Amino acid sequence: MHKFILCLLVSLPTYVAAQKKDSTIKELKEIAVVSKKKTVEFKDGKVVYNVSSSVNAAGSNALELLKRSPGVMVDPTNGISLNGKSGVTVYIDGKPSYMQGDALAALLKSLQSANIHSIELLPNPSSKYDAAGSGGIINIRLKKNTATGFNGDIAAGMHFGETPKTEAALNLNYRTGKFNLYGNYNHYFGYHNMEYDFYRIQEGEITDNRTRDVDMRNPVNFKAGIDYNISSRHTIGLMMNANLYFGPGMTNTTTYLHDAATEKLQSMLKATNDYYSQKQNWKNYNFNYQYKDTSGRLFTTDLDYGYYRARIKNILYNHFLKADSVTETDRYTLRTFNNSDINIYGVKADYEQPLHRGKLYAGVKGNAVISDNWVQIFDVKNDVDYLNDLKSNTFRYEERVYAAYLMADQQWGKWKIQAGVRAEQTTADGVLNAKSLSTAKDTVQQVNNRYLDFFPSMQLSFRQSEEHNFTLLYNRKIDRPTYTDLNPFSYQLDELSSWQGNAFLRPQYSNSVTLGYNATGILAATLTYTHRQDMFVPVTDSLAGNRMVMTPKNVGSQHLLSLNISSSVSPLPWWNITANVNVFHKQNIISFDELRKATLRINTVLLNVQQVFDLDKKTQAEISGNYQSPDIYGGFQRSKHNWQVNIGVQRKIMKGNATVRVGINDLFQTYRWYGVRDFDGLYYRNRGMEDSRQLRLGFSYRFGNIKLAKSRERSSGLENESRRVK
Repeated sequence: MHKFILCLLVSLPTYVAAQKKDSTIKELKEIAVVSKKKTVEFKDGKVVYNVSSSVNAAGSNALELLKRSPGVMVDPTNGISLNGKSGVTVYIDGKPSYMQGDALAALLKSLQSANIHSIELLPNPSSKYDAAGSGGIINIRLKKNTATGFNGDIAAGMHFGETPKTEAALNLNYRTGKFNLYGNYNHYFGYHNMEYDFYRIQEGEITDNRTRDVDMRNPVNFKAGIDYNISSRHTIGLMMNANLYFGPGMTNTTTYLHDAATEKLQSMLKATNDYYSQKQNWKNYNFNYQYKDTSGRLFTTDLDYGYYRARIKNILYNHFLKADSVTETDRYTLRTFNNSDINIYGVKADYEQPLHRGKLYAGVKGNAVISDNWVQIFDVKNDVDYLNDLKSNTFRYEERVYAAYLMADQQWGKWKIQAGVRAEQTTADGVLNAKSLSTAKDTVQQVNNRYLDFFPSMQLSFRQSEEHNFTLLYNRKIDRPTYTDLNPFSYQLDELSSWQGNAFLRPQYSNSVTLGYNATGILAATLTYTHRQDMFVPVTDSLAGNRMVMTPKNVGSQHLLSLNISSSVSPLPWWNITANVNVFHKQNIISFDELRKATLRINTVLLNVQQVFDLDKKTQAEISGNYQSPDIYGGFQRSKHNWQVNIGVQRKIMKGNATVRVGINDLFQTYRWYGVRDFDGLYYRNRGMEDSRQLRLGFSYRFGNIKLAKSRERSSGLENESRRVK
């Protein structure tokens, strides 16, 4: 495996030399005819997926687009990894994404491709960025028209799968004199169906769960902002971003309990979980000031306030039956109110100036997080709710992170070096109030953490020529637990399984070294080694009888060797192929305790290919697909291979101002997940599929002035803390 990776890397310059002559000639021919942006580009140590240039991107949400992005994987728990590394930080317009896990998935589903300009993949961010995010950064850039005057675009679409769905998006911009006003809105309405099952063998019993899940939540996202140029050097801006997620949901699960020795059915459990009220919203307010002069000095500062509110109500009906599936032996009902309030305050300042043949960078940042969570669980008897004190709790968590960084780069001929260090001081305090299950008395558990960390980074570059560039990078990163993961309360998912947080969960640290090669406009390749310590993952463990609990734990370390190659070629003037292949070797060294240890190894291949055909001056077609071979996720759970193919055609009408599209997503309905765990006497597998094969029809229209003006980059002070909401 290691020799194979090294041979591929050594052979890349030869491949580029073979491509250069032909591709140069083809580019010159194309320049005389049309100028357009490629679907995928490689530049400045990052990969850019230009969503607005992709036919098959139309009608997709951000989560679906990530699954098709080069080097990106999304596992069944909505965990996102880049080039084989988990711990990815997701940004929206350079700003924090507010959440992880299911909450992050909800946000990404609310962002439609009609409002997305591009997706930037940064696997090796420098010390200028927050130390959190060992897997790198994924930055989703929304559309922001930079034309003068009034302009905008609208889009609408219909999707037909198991059920019909609708989407709509609106972008508006008004730029005049010193003012620029902008805003956008999008929504996606419809039911989302999933089917999945969970099979396990435990304590001499087989438990076979089969679930039908219907998610009826409707996501709505909008953004509004204003920039004012006080003078040629001074600019201020205000911006508000909001995401609303509301609507019911329903899961119906049938559990079959068999004797493991005889496989004879013994009993059944039918459970209906009715999420009759689900309201979640995330909002962020940002004030930004920027100073920039002609000498190259730049100073920016951001003040941020963000908050997350969740009010989720559900009622769980459990019916126990004999093997005949008719005779009822027992029943009970639980009602749950799950509430969460998270407030995030942030301030940051960044400064840069020329220094000899390079630049000097410096910055400071401070963030405060206050998280209040309370769960009320009621036993329902004869339609009357009785509060269950033993299962209810409140958890308050406060965290402060203070950071400062210093970084510089210098150029000497063909060589360039960039080095920096970031320091972060973390203070965290949590208090859990609940009743003891054994004594039924009020108890208080406290979480107190204090730690100071330093995170160096270095990049050495050698530009052999305009076409060939080599880089060597190193960085150290941290991943802090989410606020939900730290809540030690036990939350019952159904009769036989529960979720419990871990107040003693430690951060995980990663050290990465990357060797990179880039051939401008043709090929980019990186070879990365990452060592992760104190790796934490959600662990499924057995309890008394046939029950189990899922809880996050620090389980050991990980070694990861990854080779990533991206290339874009045009065999013919009307045909462009962009391909990305990621090959990685993963080794997880697991140690629960002295008696429970394991070492898991796997080689994984991730392939992403997009082919674009210019059928005529107004019509374009695209065939795209991706393939993922078996992998390990969640520490020690092995997945099966997965793949999908998407096709689409678009045509410009109304003098090029409007576009009509038709496409089929997941043409062969092959996007499914499958995972197996066999460790420490507990065997289980889970598999599932969703409503992924869809016929998609879309229409978009652009209006107003199209004379371009220079756009303004914006970032935020809440670059880390808010992403840990889930």
